[in-house]
Amino acid sequence: LSINIAVLKFRFSADMLQDPILVGLENDHHFLACVLRAAEGDGELEVTSAKATPCCAAGDNYMSSMTRVRVSGHNRAGRSFERSVLMKRQPANVIRRQAFRCDPAFRNETHSYETIVPIMSEFAGWAMPFPDCHHASSQLIVLQDLQPLGFKMADRKKGLDMEHSELAMKALARFHGTSLAMKHVDRVKFEGIRSLTTELAFAPDSEPVFGASVENALRMALTALEDESSAGESWSTSWELGEALHNLRTLKGSVFRRLQALTRPSEPLSVLCHGDLWLNNMLFRYNGDAVEEVKFVDLQVMRYSSLATDLLYFLSTSVEPSVLRFHQEDLVSIYHEALVETVSKLAPDAPKITIEQINDQIEELALFGLLMGFLLLPAITVEGSAIAASLENIQEDSDVTSKLEQHDEHFLTDRYQERVRGLVLHFVNMGYI
Repeated sequence: LSINIAVLKFRFSADMLQDPILVGLENDHHFLACVLRAAEGDGELEVTSAKATPCCAAGDNYMSSMTRVRVSGHNRAGRSFERSVLMKRQPANVIRRQAFRCDPAFRNETHSYETIVPIMSEFAGWAMPFPDCHHASSQLIVLQDLQPLGFKMADRKKGLDMEHSELAMKALARFHGTSLAMKHVDRVKFEGIRSLTTELAFAPDSEPVFGASVENALRMALTALEDESSAGESWSTSWELGEALHNLRTLKGSVFRRLQALTRPSEPLSVLCHGDLWLNNMLFRYNGDAVEEVKFVDLQVMRYSSLATDLLYFLSTSVEPSVLRFHQEDLVSIYHEALVETVSKLAPDAPKITIEQINDQIEELALFGLLMGFLLLPAITVEGSAIAASLENIQEDSDVTSKLEQHDEHFLTDRYQERVRGLVLHFVNMGYI
């Protein structure tokens, strides 16, 4: 979600493992049996042991506020079984929960897993690209553990190659296409699930923390770009870079408000968006060396917005630089083909979406993608240990900006500067800035 919020998810995991309520629940055989009985369709299933362990690495935000619970027991037939689930909770620290709007984030995710995703799957007749949810409440979400099924993360520093990117685009298109079709076929039901989403990142209440974060992201990017442009290197596009720098400098002090405007729904291409679609919120399953399936996770930021916001977020943060540079148009075409196929199956009478409409939206909202790239690139390019250290012991809103500024040196690496420069030059070459 942001360098501070995504990183703090990792920090929270240590807090949560020390929470006696959570530890008790993780070892509550009766609770775990009730959850698994529903998931397995076995009302007589019994749990005999449970072992909880942390399940995130520094800087990884997929399971960053979760613990993995390995459960064993016996089923109705008396046969032994083993299952693994992920238990996700908010941090115990109330100040942190308030500062980072953890309560509405958790409600968003609970509604997404408990209601939105199941209704969309029922409408489509196939599963949406998310893990199964076994339990969702205001305090706890229990999810299917994808690791035993062979799913794993890609390398956030390298980015996704064309094969992985194509798979992600097709899955995203089917998810978005289900929204478009449902909106056409059953508007009342669609509006019902749409109403369950709450804007998290760009709500007015988020400005004290998230506003500081996005302003700092722009400041860091400008620092990196200005250092490069004054280094005496020969750039074939140096004059274009100068114009881009000027345009970016004019955003200072207004980044949050610009992002609010860019994420407002834009019909007819608004859909239920993932909202935080970068590679650390994706897991891939392989058959040998071939990637076969992708699942998206972390639904805290699900929003109703233009489908282009998810596309731009993904392209700006998650693909290899060479894939972005040479294959953006190919990926958008792959996405469009899968989107049209999905809508045609589910709502044959719905208006056809053209690739020109999608490209127009991408161009119109391109600044969103660039700013999200600035926001995530520090987390993508820095070592996990530095990420964790950068925001340790934040207790209130006012700590965020000072902590980020104190630790800029952790993020202003050569890799970061190279990625920022490449992203800006790509947007210049595409005519976006």
